[in-house]
Amino acid sequence: MGNGIHQVKVHASRSDVWTFIRDMNAWAPLVPGYREHTIYSNNQSTWKFTVHYGMVTKKIHVNVRITDWKEPSEVKFTLKGINQRFTGSGFFKAEEVDTFVTSMTGSLSIVSTSPVAKMLQHAFDKMVAELTRELTVAVGEAIERSKT
Repeated sequence: MGNGIHQVKVHASRSDVWTFIRDMNAWAPLVPGYREHTIYSNNQSTWKFTVHYGMVTKKIHVNVRITDWKEPSEVKFTLKGINQRFTGSGFFKAEEVDTFVTSMTGSLSIVSTSPVAKMLQHAFDKMVAELTRELTVAVGEAIERSKT
């Protein structure tokens, strides 16, 4: 299983962080390797992106289901591969540090049954951790930019 968790300090209020996180159209394009996404409902969407692990590049098509919207601080989701064999879950969580600074945590866990992922388990684990870090940092930076 690949796991990643990353925390950043965002120079924005928790309500500003929530407003951004609440809109999948705002942060879906920030996924590293993003190609496109389609939202079907408040809780259901599909995303397409490309990932690199080891010497392998894969086009990933994934079903993303929001399992919990906890205003004003947390969104939880599950993932299921459509064209690859994997499942996963993750969350974004915002905790107020003070009026103008929010601690935001991004987490991602992915379990793959793909023979390639099993063969390259170390690279797969590293890829999930790096994907989580890159996405969390990108979301934090985008929230700060949206405030200027």
